[in-house]
Amino acid sequence: MAKFRTKARAVDHLGQGQIADLPTAITELWKNGYDAYADTLSCDLYREGYKGLGSPIFTLSDDGTGMSKEDLLDKWIVLGTESKARGAQELTENDRLGKPPRIPLGEKGIGRLSVAYLGSPMLMLTKKKSHPCMMLFVDWRILSNYNLYLEDLDIPIRTLNRNAPIKDSLNALLSDFEENLNSDTWEEHTDLALTIRRTLKTVRFPEFILEDRLFGFFDDDFHGTMFIIFDPHPQLLELSIEGAWSSDVDGTVKYLRSSLNGITNAFKGEQQLFQASFNIHSDTGSYDLISKSLFFTHDDMFAADHWLSGNFNSEGEFKGRLQVFNQNFEVFFRPNRPPGKTPYGPLTIEFGFIEGDAKNTKLPREQFDILTRKGMQFGGIYIYRDGFRVLPYGRTEYDFLEFEERRSRSATYYQFSHRRLFGYIEISRERNPDLIDKAGREGFIANRADREFRRDLKEFFTDLSVRYFRTVNPGELPTSREEQLEEIKKINARILAAEKKKSKQSITKFKRELREYSANVVQLKTQTESLYERLKTDMHQPRIAYSDAARLVAEIRNNKMLIGKLRLSKPARISLTDSLKERYADYREKFASAMGLVDKCDELIAELQKNFSQDNLESEFTRRLKSYQSDLTSTLLRYKKRIENSIEPLIDKIKFDINDVSGAFSYDSGKFSSDDNEDTDYNALLSRLDSLYNEYLNDIQNKYGNLTDHLEGLDTEIDDDALVGWYKEEYEKIEKKVEAMHELSQLGMAIEIIDHQFNVLYAEVDQAIKFFKQFSDRNPDVKYNYNQLRQAFDHLETNHQLLTPLYRTSRRTRTEIMGSEISDYLKKFFSARFRRHRINFSTDNAFNEYKFFTFESVIKPVFINVINNALYWLLPVKERKIEIRMKDGKILILNSGAKIEDVYLEDIFTLFFSRRPGGRGIGLYLAKTNLHTIGYEIYATNDRTLNKLGGACFIIEPYEETDNEL
Repeated sequence: MAKFRTKARAVDHLGQGQIADLPTAITELWKNGYDAYADTLSCDLYREGYKGLGSPIFTLSDDGTGMSKEDLLDKWIVLGTESKARGAQELTENDRLGKPPRIPLGEKGIGRLSVAYLGSPMLMLTKKKSHPCMMLFVDWRILSNYNLYLEDLDIPIRTLNRNAPIKDSLNALLSDFEENLNSDTWEEHTDLALTIRRTLKTVRFPEFILEDRLFGFFDDDFHGTMFIIFDPHPQLLELSIEGAWSSDVDGTVKYLRSSLNGITNAFKGEQQLFQASFNIHSDTGSYDLISKSLFFTHDDMFAADHWLSGNFNSEGEFKGRLQVFNQNFEVFFRPNRPPGKTPYGPLTIEFGFIEGDAKNTKLPREQFDILTRKGMQFGGIYIYRDGFRVLPYGRTEYDFLEFEERRSRSATYYQFSHRRLFGYIEISRERNPDLIDKAGREGFIANRADREFRRDLKEFFTDLSVRYFRTVNPGELPTSREEQLEEIKKINARILAAEKKKSKQSITKFKRELREYSANVVQLKTQTESLYERLKTDMHQPRIAYSDAARLVAEIRNNKMLIGKLRLSKPARISLTDSLKERYADYREKFASAMGLVDKCDELIAELQKNFSQDNLESEFTRRLKSYQSDLTSTLLRYKKRIENSIEPLIDKIKFDINDVSGAFSYDSGKFSSDDNEDTDYNALLSRLDSLYNEYLNDIQNKYGNLTDHLEGLDTEIDDDALVGWYKEEYEKIEKKVEAMHELSQLGMAIEIIDHQFNVLYAEVDQAIKFFKQFSDRNPDVKYNYNQLRQAFDHLETNHQLLTPLYRTSRRTRTEIMGSEISDYLKKFFSARFRRHRINFSTDNAFNEYKFFTFESVIKPVFINVINNALYWLLPVKERKIEIRMKDGKILILNSGAKIEDVYLEDIFTLFFSRRPGGRGIGLYLAKTNLHTIGYEIYATNDRTLNKLGGACFIIEPYEETDNEL
C-alpha cells in the first residue's frame, strides 16, 4: 500500500476540470511517455464484441523506461514535486535505454490529471528494465468524496511475477482498494461508495491484452507502461470504425483527428520524435484514427501556390524567403514596437498557402484537391515547442491569429485564410521561456509575451498580404500575386477548354463503342448459343467424330475471344447522363450474359474432352497453342496500328513485344507440355494453357489498351498532365457561388463602413453623454463637452449621407473654425495618450491663424483620424513628435514615426487598405471622401522639402471643383 504524502482534500486535487479536453489529456500522457524515452506510443479503444469483450476498455501504452516500485512510491504518487523542466535530473545512459538525452516536455503531476480524465477505474502496469513488473489500481471517482484527505487514501500496488496469474493479482488489488470505502468519511457519500463497489466487482483483465500487447512483459529486458481504463470517457465511446470510415466523419472523430494528428512536427520532414497511433478495435476489424497519410508533409508545404520560410530574431525582426507563385523574394519585416528585445523571444516560421479557387492555382487539379481536403481538416498555423505540438494551436476551429475575422472585412484585401494556410511556428523552453502553457494545457497564459506574440504575428501577416497578395484597385500597382494571376487564369481557362474538348471526344467515342459493342455482343452470344446447342446434341450421340467436335470447339473458342475483347469500361474523366447510365447498364447485362454462356460452353467442352483419345488431346493442345499465339500476335498488331497513328516513339517497344511474346508464350507453355507421353493429362494442360493465354492477353490489354485510348485523344495544344482529375462540375458550382457572393459583398461593404464609423463615434459620445445642454448653459466650463456630443451626432448624419443620397445637409450650418480651435480640440481629445506615450504635439502660428469655413463634424474627425494613425506608427521611435504647420497655403500634418513607403502613398487612401493589424482601411478613405464634399484634398508625400520630420507627412489643401467632381 502507498499513500499520497499531503494533507490536501482529495476533491481539491486531481480535479478533472484542470484538463481541458480528451486530446489534451492524451497529449500530456504522450509527453510523459516521450520523457520516459519511449519510441512508440499507442492509444487503443477496444469496443464491445472484440474478442468476446463484454464492455469497452481503453488503453494507453508506451515502450519507455517504465517505473520500478521506488519510482512509483517516490515520484508518481508524490504530489507537488518540482517541474520536470526546473528540477530535471540527468539520467544515466542505461536509464535512457541508450538513447541521447531528451528535453523534458511534460510537467510533474499532469500525467495523473490526464489519466484520470480518460475514465475510471484505472489499472497501471509498469516495468523498468531489470526490475519486476508493478501493478497499481485506482478508481478516480473516490476523489469526489470531499471528506477524504489524500493521505488517508491507500493506493494498492503489487509486484507481479510470471508464476502468479495476473487476474489473481488484480483481484487482490481490487480487494485492497475497496478497503478505502470502509471509513467514516463515506457517511455522506453512500451512493458513490455503492457505485464504486459495484464497479470493482465487474473489473476483469482481458486475456487478449496479455497475449497481444504484453508479450514478453515478464522478460528481464522488457520495459514500458500501460494504463487500462475500464470505464472510458464518453467521448471515447462515441468512436467507431464505421464512423471513422464514413465520408461524413463524425464531429468527435474530426476533433480528435485535428488535435492528435501532427503531434510532432511533420512539416519539417525530419525523423519524428516518436511513433503515435490511436487504434479502434471492434469485431469487424481495426482502424488507426490518426493515420499519418491524412496529414500534411514537408513536400506539401513547399509544393503550395505560395510558401514562406524564415526566422524572427530576439527583437522581433523577420528575415526569410517568400515564394508567390513563381516569384521569389527576400523578405524583411520589423513589427511596429519599441526598440529592444521582445518578451516572447526568437522563433522560426514556415508555411504553405494555396489559392481558394481552382482557376487561380498553379497546381495540378488533383494535387490542389488533396491539399484543399487536408486544409479543411488540418489547416492552420501549428506551434511546436521542442518538436512537440502545443494545443490548441492548429485546430481548424482555433484561429488564434484571426485570419477569418480579417477576411470577413475584406477577402480580397486580407488574402490569408485559416483553412488554406498550413505550417508551423517553432519555439523552445530555452529560447521562449515566457510563452507558458495554461494549467489546463489549452494555449498560452495571456501574459505580455503572449499578447505581443499574437500582435506582432498579426501585423506580420497583414504586411505580407498588403505587400504581396492583396487585390488592388484599377490604376494601382499590382502585387506580385496579381501580376501572375492573370496568366495563371488564362492557362487554367485553356486547360478547362481543353478538358471540355477532351471530354466531348471521350463521350463521343464511348457512345460509339457502346452502340457497336452492344450489337456485337448480342450477335456473338446468338452464334455461341447455336454452337452450344449443337455441341450439347453431339455429346449425346453414340459416336462423335473428333474433327467435327474440334471444329465446334474451335468456333466456340473463337467467339469467346471475340466476346472478351468487347469488354467496355466507363471513361474515368466523364460523368454519364442518366440515359447513358441505363444504356451502359444494359450493355453490362448483355456482356455478363454472354460470358456466362461461354463458361457453360467451357464446362461442356471439358466433358467432351474426356472422350477424346490421347492423340486427339495432343492435337487439340497444339492447335489451340497456335491459335492463341496467332490471336496474341494479331491483338498486338491491332494495338500497334492504333499506336502508330497516335505517336511514333512507342513503335519500337511494341515491335519488340510482337517478336518476343510468341517465343515467351511458347517458352512458358513448354514448361508444362510433354512430348509423346501417354500418361500426360491433357485436360489439365489445356486448362493451364487457357490460364496462361488469359494471363498474356490481360497483360497486353492492360499494357496497351488504356494507353492507346489515351494516345488517340492527345492534342498538341493540350497539357494532358494538367487535365487529370479536373472536376468541371465543381468549377461551375464555384462560378455560381462567386456570382452570389459578389452581391453579398456589396452589402457587406456598406455595413463595414457604417460599423467602422459608429465605433469611432460612440467612443466620442461616451465621453460627452453625461453632459446635457441645460448644464452647459449654466456652466460655461462644460460647454466644450456639450459641443463634443453635438458634433459627434452631426458626424453620424454625415455617415448616413454616404449611404443615403437623398439625405439633406442643409440643416447643418457652416461655421468659421480657427486652426487654434482645432489644435486645442486635439490636445484635449488625445491628452491622456499624449502623456502616456510621451508625444510632443505642436502647431505653428500660421496654422493657428488659419480659418476654415465649413462643418465642424467634417473637419475635426479628419484630424482625429490622421493623429490617431500617427500614434501607432510613432511607437518604435524614441523621439516622438507630431506637428501641424502651414507652408505655401498647404496644411502639413507631420510625425517622426515610420515613413510611408512610396509605393503606398496612394494606396493608404484606398478602401480596406491598411498595414495595421486589425486596421480596417476605412478611416483615410472616408477622410478623403468627406474633405472632397467641402472643397479640400488630402494626400501623403515624401517630398523632403515638406516632410521635415522624416516620418509620415499628410497635406490638406483647398482644390477647385471641376464639372466632373461632386
